[in-house]
Amino acid sequence: MKMNKKRGLFVGLLVIGVSIGILEMILGLLAFMSPRVEWLLSGENVIPDPRLGHRPRPGVPGHDRNGFRNPEVPNKASIVVLGDSQTYGTGVAPKDAWPRKLGSMSGKTVYSMAYGGYGPTHSLALWDEAVAFSPDIIIEAFYVGNDLIDSFRLVYNKGQFPDLKSPEPKLQESVRELEQSKPIHKLATQMFSMRTNEETTNVSLWRSLLQRSRLWVLFSKAWDESVRLVNMPNTPKDQWEAAKAFAGAHPESSEVFNDGPFKTIFTSAYRLLAIDLNDPRVLEGLQISLRAMRRMHELAAKKNIRFIVVLIPTKETVFRRLWKDPPAGFRRTVENEERVWKITKDFLEYDGIEYFDTLPVLREQLMSGGQPYQVSYDGHPNEHGHMAIAKLVAAHLSSLKTSQRQAEQQVAANMRMPN
Repeated sequence: MKMNKKRGLFVGLLVIGVSIGILEMILGLLAFMSPRVEWLLSGENVIPDPRLGHRPRPGVPGHDRNGFRNPEVPNKASIVVLGDSQTYGTGVAPKDAWPRKLGSMSGKTVYSMAYGGYGPTHSLALWDEAVAFSPDIIIEAFYVGNDLIDSFRLVYNKGQFPDLKSPEPKLQESVRELEQSKPIHKLATQMFSMRTNEETTNVSLWRSLLQRSRLWVLFSKAWDESVRLVNMPNTPKDQWEAAKAFAGAHPESSEVFNDGPFKTIFTSAYRLLAIDLNDPRVLEGLQISLRAMRRMHELAAKKNIRFIVVLIPTKETVFRRLWKDPPAGFRRTVENEERVWKITKDFLEYDGIEYFDTLPVLREQLMSGGQPYQVSYDGHPNEHGHMAIAKLVAAHLSSLKTSQRQAEQQVAANMRMPN
């Protein structure tokens, strides 16, 4: 009897193992035949890239065959937009991201090459791909909230564009010492994920063990989505209560702001890490970003392309005037951001690089009652914020076109005047 039970258990386990193996083979074949299925079963939205570090995976729903967030890949685009997740549209539907809105408003073909984790150095690495669309205008959306770290990492940690490094030996030595003791990317990742080193290590270990199974990835995605749908706050009140609960669970890195109709959660400690100019790595990241924009400006001039830099502030700075007595960490964050913008604007003006600032329209949007950010700790603009940016960019481009037409008309009139 015992022998029969053991044999039955063995046969059952064998059948289960063979079934799992067959299902894994079927899923592997489907993934090979379809990029979309490959994305669904891989569990990853990005793929490694030798120059960029990472790039968006083709086949992800809502993205084109290059992996970027566009309905299709055009043969030619009048405007190409480069930037990070603030421009990609994290947290909003594809149709609400400001590059897509800009296309609708202007009637021009706008192609977005923005993606999370990109900075101006990534834009420089993508430059040839952008120029291949034969654009009249290339826009670099510069978000001060984490672009400095992203640019720093691509140059110092990924070995790209070494000529963009500071020529000062003392600064490079300070950077190397700090990176050896406390790598800034690990500090930022740990703080942003709100986890301890031990928790992050355990998650990474389990993930590395299980991510090879397509069945497990499929099950995990289905489970996560079901949990998300069940726990998703449905009303503004629920969303705010969930945001406050999160802040309460992470008091060391969250600040609750609630002033009548204005409410949100700030993560000043994380933001300060990425913008603190007292850290040589952040200061170097800023200089690298500015040098990258200068190079893009020079490359654009050679191709007769108009190059424009759009400055995108942090949520903290947009809300700053509403918080009369903010915590010290919040004040330091905003003060450092003001310094960064002063350095950036002076640099762009000195080099004759066209730019405009989105801070005034985002503040105007805030005061009008349509808060441009979520009430949660998310620092990305919501659909109101993206609309405000799109309107500003469209108005700026329209005014440029009008000024150019007036100049051309004046030249023509001068040519018709008798000597």
